[in-house]
Amino acid sequence: MPMTVETSQEAEQGHRPKGHSMKSNKGVPRVTKGDHSAENSKAGAVQIVKFEPEAAYFAKWQVSSSDWMLLLVVTVVALIVRCYQLGVPANVVFDEVHFGKFAGRYLNQTYFFDLHPPLAKMMFALAGKLAGYDGVFDFRSIGLDYRAAGVPYVGMRLMPAVLGALTVPLTYATSRACGYKPDTSLMASLLVCMENGLVTQSRLMLLDSPLVFFTVATVFSWTMFWTLQDKPFYAKWWLWLMMTGAMMGCAMSCKWVALFLIPLIGLSTIHDLWDKIADRSLPFSGWMLHFGARALALIVLPLAVYIGWFWLHFNVLYKHGPDAIALTPEFQAALDGGPQITTSRDVFYGSEIRMRTTNARSGYLHSHLHPWKHKEGSGQQQVTIYSFADANNLWTIEPAYNKTIDQSNGPVPVRNGDVLRLKHKATGRYLHSHNKRPALSSDKHKFEISAYGFANFTGDSNDNFRLEILDSSEPNLQAINSKFRLIHTNLNCAVYNSRKKLPKWAFGQIEVNCMHNCMPRMSTWHIEHARHPNITAESAPAVSYKPLSFLGKVWEYNRLMAESNENLKGDHPFAARPQAWPWLRRGTAYWGGYGRVIYQLGNPLVWWGALASLAVFGLLWFTLAVLDKRRIFLQLGGLRKQYFSSAGFFTLAWLCHYLPFFLMPRELFLHHYFPALWMAIMVLAFSLDLSTCRLAPSLRMAIYIAVAACVLHAFHTFSYITYARVWSKDICLKAKWLSTWDIDCEHALGGLKATIQATTNSTAAGPMAASSS
Repeated sequence: MPMTVETSQEAEQGHRPKGHSMKSNKGVPRVTKGDHSAENSKAGAVQIVKFEPEAAYFAKWQVSSSDWMLLLVVTVVALIVRCYQLGVPANVVFDEVHFGKFAGRYLNQTYFFDLHPPLAKMMFALAGKLAGYDGVFDFRSIGLDYRAAGVPYVGMRLMPAVLGALTVPLTYATSRACGYKPDTSLMASLLVCMENGLVTQSRLMLLDSPLVFFTVATVFSWTMFWTLQDKPFYAKWWLWLMMTGAMMGCAMSCKWVALFLIPLIGLSTIHDLWDKIADRSLPFSGWMLHFGARALALIVLPLAVYIGWFWLHFNVLYKHGPDAIALTPEFQAALDGGPQITTSRDVFYGSEIRMRTTNARSGYLHSHLHPWKHKEGSGQQQVTIYSFADANNLWTIEPAYNKTIDQSNGPVPVRNGDVLRLKHKATGRYLHSHNKRPALSSDKHKFEISAYGFANFTGDSNDNFRLEILDSSEPNLQAINSKFRLIHTNLNCAVYNSRKKLPKWAFGQIEVNCMHNCMPRMSTWHIEHARHPNITAESAPAVSYKPLSFLGKVWEYNRLMAESNENLKGDHPFAARPQAWPWLRRGTAYWGGYGRVIYQLGNPLVWWGALASLAVFGLLWFTLAVLDKRRIFLQLGGLRKQYFSSAGFFTLAWLCHYLPFFLMPRELFLHHYFPALWMAIMVLAFSLDLSTCRLAPSLRMAIYIAVAACVLHAFHTFSYITYARVWSKDICLKAKWLSTWDIDCEHALGGLKATIQATTNSTAAGPMAASSS
């Protein structure tokens, strides 16, 4: 588009939103004194001006009757697009195996653990309750038939579909709040409405539709707040500021991906408060009021909302269940029906003990009559971590090798710093470590732990471990109360929970090894059961686990979520790293049936156009920055301030929601990009507006119609994999615009799998579908 240089008067009078005072010239190009000759002042001459940086700016939006009509139209269209054939397929699809099951647990009020916060799952439970779901169907595997089990799955899928549809009118409203005309706002809505990936995700019981909805609602509320900067502390100003915080809290309560809203809103707030420091008409007390209001709405309120949903989560799920085993004993003790463990408090030499790891993924130190079978192993008896209490978890505390304890005056307590041995009660072998590599690591700082011994053998010094009680205020070892580490005296390594699952020859139990310089949290243990043969339970002081408080449960649950996300590393066939997302290099197979597939793939024209617009914005920003340095201030037809404020904000939003994924070693999928995708789509719409703003209205409209037609054509092309429509193998192969799109065309009519399914009359999911966990 043509680029012009404007005087300060033209910029001030032609492009100021209502409510902005003429008194302030901040962010407006000004003529520089002493820099112009008479020739420069002639009409049409390029003037050298000084451009001062401005704060982010959004135009005040007065909602008109035509806006309400357009909002109604885009909402209806979005509902149709999201809800079309919502009952197809009538099978469990992708991660519905998890989130449908969790909805049932809420209805049965039985505790479970998941690596995501609770809000979206509770919303599915509410939808299921309203639809008549009784919580019995277990969603055990992809492909199970909903209709045969009488599951009201359409009602449960309706909730994310409606939320997905509502992101479309919110997109329109956000664009209008950024100062753009209805045609550009409609274009932004169309791009979101006809984005195949967002449509696919919103038609299933998955967490991303609620996540995207609350993310969009947060950004919309923030833009509305910015339109009221000239009326601070008025009712609407407070409304949209508080709505921003509340929606951000809800987004974070769906998935932790929404935590990326914090740097976005935070940087915008810091920029705003920094600009207010320069306002001499604002006293320091007024600045502090602005700071306090934002701290209340954007820090305290989101945190309160987040914790509030956990309060509801804990109150609904009050019954102990099998999944609660992943939680600490203190957490389980707070649940109805949870284990109420009481044991002798004091631990002596000769005591029989059962010890467990002191972290949420807890289990018991365990051994059994099976040898280590790995290549670098010793072949001695396995020692592992096992989740359930049994006789193979019992050990007896004995003095160190070649050392005796005088017990003539009664049992001798075990004290901090003692060197001791643990004898496995069932097999009579001692806990042992030596210079052999463990089963799952070749790290030279890790050593195998085994149980070693045989008849008439009294052991050796490799059985010796030094006790380190972490809370040294009580020097004597106590059951439950004392948290301790066991340090091998010869190797100076700590008995360590690697949290890695052993092979089948070790029964899939958890590896324990001896490690140098390991994290104390994963090498900390405590004793859950202690009994000395010469002391009766009635005469010994007893101790029990103390149930966690509400805030204690919130802290532990979130710690466990962080640990689970960190350890979510696998080899899922459709996992994808962030560098592949914006290019839409590959999708995700969700389900396959006779003549149909669901393959999570976005609308390529939208994705590639959004990526191109981000690149154009960056190039334009750099070009204008260079020209500014050369004192040539192009105003982009008077739209420089609006474009760089709006597109710049959403480019920052895209960066905040995209770049952090490169730091995550965990397994990732294409759907993790969806919040960032919405931000990029907004930049695309704004860039279309900028590139056509100086064209004749008829030509501009023709370009918009052409873009819309191309997007609709692409949407229809990939609607087969969005709606699980029946298609042929030929159509499937033609839809593979990129060779990396591994859509399973053998499920299409004429494909091998479809032919096999036709002979068996089966619509179950094929092997191309797998859940993400």
